[in-house]
Amino acid sequence: MQLGIRLEIHPGDDLSRLADMIASRGFGALHAHFPEGCDRSLARRLGRACAHHGLSVDAISGYANPLRPDEAPMGSTFEQLLDLIDLLPLLDARRIVSWSGSFGPGLFDEHPDNHGEVGWQALQQSVEDLFPVLDDAEAILVLDPYYTHVLSHPNEVARFCAEINSPYVRVMLDPPGMLPPEQWDHQAELIPLGVRALTPYVGMIQFRDMRLKHGAFEDAPPGHGVLDYRAFVQAISDSELSVPMFISHTPLDQAAAARRFVLDHAHAVQLR
Repeated sequence: MQLGIRLEIHPGDDLSRLADMIASRGFGALHAHFPEGCDRSLARRLGRACAHHGLSVDAISGYANPLRPDEAPMGSTFEQLLDLIDLLPLLDARRIVSWSGSFGPGLFDEHPDNHGEVGWQALQQSVEDLFPVLDDAEAILVLDPYYTHVLSHPNEVARFCAEINSPYVRVMLDPPGMLPPEQWDHQAELIPLGVRALTPYVGMIQFRDMRLKHGAFEDAPPGHGVLDYRAFVQAISDSELSVPMFISHTPLDQAAAARRFVLDHAHAVQLR
């Protein structure tokens, strides 16, 4: 089982040293997130550093909000997402990751139009507008759902992908994003159902964890929260998915332990 890691990449980073640290912790691939954007120079430097240390760049992200396209909640507006797609060939990468989108004033805020026809059609139009650029780059858009966004539930995600019906559109398999805290007591039941619904459309798998801090959702490295990893990894094994898998929301100094945690669960169910 090959694991990658998702990390933020900044223009001032020592990319050779960073790539060496990633490889030395046993990872073979990178999902590069660019919170300050990325130009051709940075893309070339990252590509060279990763190639030198035997790493592939399997995905990049700007995490734009397609429903509020002029905002850059995590580094990219929707228009800047187009620029990132153009850089994929320089990195020998195919996947670009973005949020499924929210009309809310904050990225994770609820909004009534998120769960109606207005939000559905707005997301559909934004995704379809990307098709020519995705085609030129031979790229795949991987939408990351969230339980307050337009794509908030596995069944909705599957229906959206079926309606779009495009090889350019896939989704991130990421249970914490689709499990509101009030459902955390039912993970053993809900996670297998969700994975089964999404299996035909999964483009990447993300390993992170979830917990509450002062009553609010907080991301955590794998093994530092309450995600039912036994149920999650067993569901992946049962689905026979073969897509890039990444540890996320994990500092590099905790990455080796997070990798070991995930691999231990994978070996327990003979996931290869």
